[in-house]
Amino acid sequence: MCDVRTVFTTSEVAEMLNLTPSYVLRLISTVDLSPSEFRKVGKRNCLFSEEAVQKLKNRKNSM
Repeated sequence: MCDVRTVFTTSEVAEMLNLTPSYVLRLISTVDLSPSEFRKVGKRNCLFSEEAVQKLKNRKNSM
């Protein structure tokens, strides 16, 4: 289970990965994220666990 203090927004993830928020939203569709790792909270915003951020980082590096 994820601790709410370690949840990141789309903008925070984009900044950590040196990407744009829109690219992070597109990258989501290429990674298998479980419901406990990722949740949409609006049309253009999501919440990510630390595990989800690591998966996105790994995917970015493999592209």
